[in-house]
Amino acid sequence: MGVENQFINCIIVHRSEDGYKWSHKFQNVNPFLKTVEVLASWEEAYNYVEKGNKVDLIVGSYDLTDMHPFIFEKLDMRIPVIFTSPKPFITEKALSLNCLDFINENADQERIRKSFEKFQVLYSIQTGSSPSGPFSSEPQLNSNQKSRFMVKSGDSFLAKMPSEVAFFLADNGQTYLYEMGTGERFTINQKLMDLEADVLDPREFFRINRSVLININAIGPIQKHINSRLKITPKIQFHEELVVSREKVTAFKKWVNQ
Repeated sequence: MGVENQFINCIIVHRSEDGYKWSHKFQNVNPFLKTVEVLASWEEAYNYVEKGNKVDLIVGSYDLTDMHPFIFEKLDMRIPVIFTSPKPFITEKALSLNCLDFINENADQERIRKSFEKFQVLYSIQTGSSPSGPFSSEPQLNSNQKSRFMVKSGDSFLAKMPSEVAFFLADNGQTYLYEMGTGERFTINQKLMDLEADVLDPREFFRINRSVLININAIGPIQKHINSRLKITPKIQFHEELVVSREKVTAFKKWVNQ
């Protein structure tokens, strides 16, 4: 098993709502994680891998293995699996699979970070990757990054450059692009997760919470906020608070200060 680009292609096997929560948790501690799919069962995971999709890592609910107890006899055993479960123990069954780690579902960020450190160590041993490779602490450019976005304005479509974007905001299943300077809102047909993982330059854009992906050049004054969070005043007219979630604060400060 080897990681061929700067991202870890990961699939999450979990009940839908919990799956996206786990994706956010892991991306908070490792910016190179790219969640390519959130799947509801191990059967779906097997089918996804069998179609030839590249998967470097699986994060999956150990409890769901009971629904498909024989699936691991068919699943590619070269792909490491990080199991999650509310039960704080590792069983013989989990260890007989390609179990890289086993995380309690109440685990904090430091515990999750250790899983990726383990993944990195094993990867380095197998491939001899250097510190400048995919796990370097410096964000690297992705060849899929866009130079323009097609947005909808009424019955028309317009092209916007990343530098023209103040931030992206997700609301009720729709993603909106807020324009730098004017603050005008446009509809865009992409999810925040896809924009963050595979489209935008991570040096310029940061996911401050579940709903907002902001451009560094759109950030005005930053203030302390309740519950150890931060509040951003954007450089455009916007009447709602932009709050950096508590679990993102440390990474956000590091990103701003790079």
